Amino acid sequence: GVTRGRPPRMKKAAIYTVGRQLNDGDMYIFSVYDLEPAGLLIRAYCASTSSELTTSPSESELYAASITRAEKHLAQLCDSYDIVTKGGTPLLESNLTGINKPKLVPQGDGVRQFITATPAGSETLPELLTTALTELCKQKPAKLEAVRWLGQWLIDNNPNQPQVAEPEE
Repeated sequence: GVTRGRPPRMKKAAIYTVGRQLNDGDMYIFSVYDLEPAGLLIRAYCASTSSELTTSPSESELYAASITRAEKHLAQLCDSYDIVTKGGTPLLESNLTGINKPKLVPQGDGVRQFITATPAGSETLPELLTTALTELCKQKPAKLEAVRWLGQWLIDNNPNQPQVAEPEE
């Protein structure tokens, strides 16, 4: 996504930095941060517009694209990105095979509409989550165990992957 204003401070140092012009004609400073084991964070900052684009290829995407953390591979990765616009939002997209195309993340009313319209078996997602949270309140697990319990309940009661009981012989 794009953020306006001063770029956020990163706690980690970039493992690779390069400047290059993108297809919008502006110069960007690409900084690559290692988020192992999650992958990489690529930040493209444009000083002339004070805007920033970010993307995070996962370890599996990097592996599929034959990209390591070697400098020549990081240069190849940064060179593979350009700007595409989806739904009026500029995003970074790589032309490397193996790196997934960017997905537009809905915001505001788009999120609300998505959640309320998403089917969960014969229910909607809010109805399923209401049932799950009601069961959680009945069980009253403490602290982090509540998160584990809720996650397991959602796995066990996933209407899109129902459990099939084998008949006993």
